[in-house]
Amino acid sequence: MRNLHIGRATSLLSIFVLATPMFLLSAWHAHTKSTAIAEEQPESAELASIINHVIASENLFSVKLTRFSPRIETYVQYYQPDAELGDVATNDATFLGRLKFDGEAHEISFVPTANPDWFRRHNPTKVVGSKAHLMLDGFAMEGLMVDEHNFDRMHYTFEPVRWEYLGDVRCLAIDVHPRANQEVGAFEGRIWVEEHDFAVVRLNGTRVRPQKGNFYVHFDCWRENLQPGVWLPVYIYSQESDMGKDLRYKSETRLWGYDLAAHHEQQEWTTIQVDAAAGPVRDTTEHNADYSPVESERQLNIQAEQNVLDRLEKARLIAPAGPVDKVLETVVNNLRVTNHLDGLPPVQCRVMMTSSLESFSLAYTIVLSRGLIDVLPDEASLAMVLSHELAHIALGHKLDTKFAFNDRLEVSDEQLLANMDFTRSQHDEEAADAKGIEFLQNSPYKDNLGQAGLFLRAAIEVAPHVPHMFGAHMGNGLTEGNKMIRMSALTNTAPQLKARSVDQISALPLGSRLQVNAWDGSVAFTDRKAVPLVDAGEKMPFRVTPLIPHLRVYAQPSPKADVSAEAAVKVNVSAQNQLH
Repeated sequence: MRNLHIGRATSLLSIFVLATPMFLLSAWHAHTKSTAIAEEQPESAELASIINHVIASENLFSVKLTRFSPRIETYVQYYQPDAELGDVATNDATFLGRLKFDGEAHEISFVPTANPDWFRRHNPTKVVGSKAHLMLDGFAMEGLMVDEHNFDRMHYTFEPVRWEYLGDVRCLAIDVHPRANQEVGAFEGRIWVEEHDFAVVRLNGTRVRPQKGNFYVHFDCWRENLQPGVWLPVYIYSQESDMGKDLRYKSETRLWGYDLAAHHEQQEWTTIQVDAAAGPVRDTTEHNADYSPVESERQLNIQAEQNVLDRLEKARLIAPAGPVDKVLETVVNNLRVTNHLDGLPPVQCRVMMTSSLESFSLAYTIVLSRGLIDVLPDEASLAMVLSHELAHIALGHKLDTKFAFNDRLEVSDEQLLANMDFTRSQHDEEAADAKGIEFLQNSPYKDNLGQAGLFLRAAIEVAPHVPHMFGAHMGNGLTEGNKMIRMSALTNTAPQLKARSVDQISALPLGSRLQVNAWDGSVAFTDRKAVPLVDAGEKMPFRVTPLIPHLRVYAQPSPKADVSAEAAVKVNVSAQNQLH
């Protein structure tokens, strides 16, 4: 069984512009005050004009989307229902790659499927559970557009439902139905259009009339206003529960990195500005002699690290440096200061964009995945992950300096993961565990390590059922099968898991902490408030859950302020509070 892949050729539709949209919108709003009257009357001129605007706007979107090649990740969890715990994961699958439009839309994988050694190294756990699977190569394509080729009155009927707000954006909800005997893959469901340009900002429904032997799934696609007048898909949630016991699933698809196709000004490379506010300008280096052999070796490691970070950020697999990094670095500094690691060079942190639970260290940089940060329940658990990677750095487990030669990274995005291996040997992992626990025992987190151990207990219990979530792309995983290989000694003093207790939170669902700017791939902590849980089924540790974005109209970012060291500390502390 598989979902049907819909080919999408680049549309060359001629889009016309209709006049006075706001006047017509107000007229339609007044017209719909009485539903009974609206149902009895034929479509008014005002409503007809609004629907025409929606059709024109969506057809223009279909053309605009082909100009981009965003990164895309789909993560699926298969599950079985549980009366007390809600939906319990039994298996999972993932796809990581990019969208490409070259006559037909398709997804290109970043995962080196033709390299069996890569799979043995990064996915050692055998797949268990469900035997029926969705074909994820192209899975998300069904939800990106309403209908690229036939979105018009000849092929669809439109039924306005009501006005409502999605976040800050006022929208008209419209039920869309394909007319009889139309093409395979026609959309049936509801769309929401914003009130200014009548752009579709959300579509919720399914496709109809699949080819023999295939089927379509239900999806809920959200678009965000990433640039002036440009709404682009950023998140797709899909779920099925009535396709047989082996094909119950929940999935999320994230898209980001649209700016890769945007025009970049060259002025930033040709106009050099020097800020002399902080002190006198130096036009020479402070280092006035040859580097010593130790310094040279260290510089080569730093050069290799910078090349790796630059290449991963260029591919939008690592987020640009931002406020989340500062929070992580605050925790690292707490570990450094309390363990007197004064001789260690500065250690920075970065965020990998994937949902896999992954961390690794380079020369003097620690990388944590978005998914791992999402599910960590508190600061002590975060310190546990960071202490392990800090231990690798302190123990001298360096990055392979072959990456100091930049030509090694002159490969396509699709080949990048196959060329980067930051896994450590079992001996190095065990040494980092021991040293990391020593760091924690001397740190401000020493009295809260029971929660970190509880997180590890929960991870080792769920990992065999969701091997792709725990399958690292570039470094070592948190677990291997049903054996904990990361900081396992912390589980000895951890409390017993109480899966049916609302009061014990061992791990959070995906999407709990970070939000992604889909334009440039930057990340930030969410500002959502914690919600009291009603029952154990709402804990959902390590699970896929639907996310409802707060839609906003694009606002030009304010000019970058000159942030002093004192202001930076305030930012760090403010963001760090969100981890408690």
